Amino acid sequence: SCDMPMWSVADKAVVTLEGLGTAEQPHPLQRTFITEQAMQCGYCVSGILISAAALLKRNPSPTEAEVRAALDRNLCRCGSHNRMVRA
Repeated sequence: SCDMPMWSVADKAVVTLEGLGTAEQPHPLQRTFITEQAMQCGYCVSGILISAAALLKRNPSPTEAEVRAALDRNLCRCGSHNRMVRA
Protein backbone atom coordinates (compact mmCIF):
# COMPACT_ATOMS: atom_id res chain seq x y z
CA SER A 1 0.00 0.00 0.00
CA CYS A 2 2.94 2.35 0.51
CA ASP A 3 3.42 2.81 -3.21
CA MET A 4 -0.17 2.29 -4.35
CA PRO A 5 -1.83 5.40 -5.81
CA MET A 6 -5.27 6.01 -4.31
CA TRP A 7 -6.91 6.28 -7.75
CA SER A 8 -5.87 2.69 -8.52
CA VAL A 9 -8.10 1.32 -5.75
CA ALA A 10 -11.16 3.45 -6.45
CA ASP A 11 -14.34 1.36 -6.12
CA LYS A 12 -12.36 -1.67 -4.90
CA ALA A 13 -12.29 -3.45 -1.56
CA VAL A 14 -9.04 -2.82 0.32
CA VAL A 15 -8.03 -5.23 3.08
CA THR A 16 -5.48 -4.06 5.62
CA LEU A 17 -3.75 -6.11 8.30
CA GLU A 18 -6.56 -5.24 10.70
CA GLY A 19 -8.97 -6.87 8.25
CA LEU A 20 -7.22 -10.25 8.34
CA GLY A 21 -7.96 -11.19 11.93
CA THR A 22 -8.44 -9.96 15.46
CA ALA A 23 -6.48 -10.39 18.68
CA GLU A 24 -9.10 -12.92 19.77
CA GLN A 25 -9.23 -14.72 16.42
CA PRO A 26 -6.05 -14.14 14.42
CA HIS A 27 -5.88 -15.17 10.78
CA PRO A 28 -4.16 -18.56 10.31
CA LEU A 29 -1.19 -16.76 8.70
CA GLN A 30 -0.81 -14.54 11.75
CA ARG A 31 -0.82 -17.60 14.04
CA THR A 32 1.72 -19.38 11.82
CA PHE A 33 4.03 -16.35 11.70
CA ILE A 34 4.04 -16.35 15.51
CA THR A 35 4.67 -20.12 15.68
CA GLU A 36 7.53 -19.89 13.16
CA GLN A 37 8.92 -16.76 14.84
CA ALA A 38 8.83 -15.25 11.36
CA MET A 39 9.05 -11.62 12.40
CA GLN A 40 11.49 -9.58 14.38
CA CYS A 41 11.02 -5.83 14.19
CA GLY A 42 7.51 -5.73 12.70
CA TYR A 43 8.37 -3.12 10.07
CA CYS A 44 7.66 -5.29 7.02
CA VAL A 45 5.32 -7.90 8.45
CA SER A 46 2.05 -6.11 7.59
CA GLY A 47 2.85 -6.01 3.88
CA ILE A 48 4.18 -9.55 3.90
CA LEU A 49 1.08 -10.93 5.64
CA ILE A 50 -1.21 -9.14 3.18
CA SER A 51 0.84 -10.40 0.21
CA ALA A 52 0.83 -13.95 1.59
CA ALA A 53 -2.93 -13.85 2.24
CA ALA A 54 -3.55 -12.62 -1.32
CA LEU A 55 -1.38 -15.43 -2.70
CA LEU A 56 -3.22 -18.08 -0.66
CA LYS A 57 -6.57 -16.70 -1.82
CA ARG A 58 -5.46 -17.14 -5.45
CA ASN A 59 -3.57 -20.40 -4.87
CA PRO A 60 -4.23 -22.37 -1.66
CA SER A 61 -1.23 -24.68 -2.27
CA PRO A 62 1.63 -22.57 -3.65
CA THR A 63 5.11 -23.90 -4.25
CA GLU A 64 8.06 -22.40 -2.38
CA ALA A 65 9.05 -20.55 -5.56
CA GLU A 66 5.56 -19.04 -5.83
CA VAL A 67 5.68 -17.93 -2.19
CA ARG A 68 9.10 -16.34 -2.69
CA ALA A 69 7.88 -14.56 -5.84
CA ALA A 70 4.76 -13.27 -4.06
CA LEU A 71 6.82 -11.86 -1.18
CA ASP A 72 9.58 -10.48 -3.39
CA ARG A 73 8.22 -6.91 -3.45
CA ASN A 74 8.39 -6.67 0.35
CA LEU A 75 11.71 -5.65 1.83
CA CYS A 76 12.72 -7.28 5.12
CA ARG A 77 15.98 -6.06 6.61
CA CYS A 78 15.90 -8.42 9.62
CA GLY A 79 16.82 -11.50 7.60
CA SER A 80 13.64 -13.39 8.47
CA HIS A 81 12.88 -14.32 4.84
CA ASN A 82 13.28 -18.09 5.21
CA ARG A 83 11.09 -18.23 8.32
CA MET A 84 8.45 -16.16 6.54
CA VAL A 85 8.49 -18.53 3.57
CA ARG A 86 8.14 -21.51 5.93
CA ALA A 87 5.21 -19.83 7.68
